[in-house]
Amino acid sequence: MNEPQPGGDGNPDADGDPLFAALTALIQAEGQPQAAQLLDVSERTLQRTLAAGRLTGPMRDALERHRLSTERDEALARAKTLEARVEALTAELREARTDQPEPASEPDTPAAPREAPPSAPAPVKSTAPPLIGAKRQAAKPRRRWPQVVTPEPEQGEELVYGTATPLIVEWRHVRAAHLDRSRSRVERAADEVRMRELELALIGEHELTLPPETYPWDEFRRRDQLGHRAVALRDARAERRWALCWRFLRRVLTLGVRRR
Repeated sequence: MNEPQPGGDGNPDADGDPLFAALTALIQAEGQPQAAQLLDVSERTLQRTLAAGRLTGPMRDALERHRLSTERDEALARAKTLEARVEALTAELREARTDQPEPASEPDTPAAPREAPPSAPAPVKSTAPPLIGAKRQAAKPRRRWPQVVTPEPEQGEELVYGTATPLIVEWRHVRAAHLDRSRSRVERAADEVRMRELELALIGEHELTLPPETYPWDEFRRRDQLGHRAVALRDARAERRWALCWRFLRRVLTLGVRRR
């Protein structure tokens, strides 16, 4: 039995119909039995459509569903490929940041007490032991509200902030780097992600109040700030993903000439 040829009767309804053209291409690529299965119609229905040279409403709907399904599958495949590249670039960025000197490692312990012992014996005139003299150099700052973080570092602030001091030092450093317009979009996006992570730790775990506030937050205000920071962190991570995607596309389009 000869199979009806698409549009073989010269019916003008088939001319210029993109869906009928898609049906023809599908049959040519897959054959009638497989095409009917993909469209979820009987092979007999498919043969009648080809013989008539026009699409019925149900057949048109079946072709639309197949087109949307195919486009969705292709989009998902592209998204997975791009996501894999983003993951690789994220790992590359994380490795590059890990290889750099840790900004917060030096201020964790104030420099003055470490350097004081070698030079301390010469000017010291009291009979107090050198260790006691070293501790006296880092006097605890006088604060009306010790739970309020100052925008600038202070001598002896580790006596006020305690275990939160390294996080505060890193937060100041990352915040300043994020405001540097000379840094790339990827670097500034990564800075904001880290800054928001540190803010959530300082506000939630250590119950501190951040600049520009000068008066400590109460429980309700702190809860609002945590909510705002959580949303900001989510947006910052999305921006970092987009920045990495754009950097990858620029590298592809410029053959790796532009790295930032």
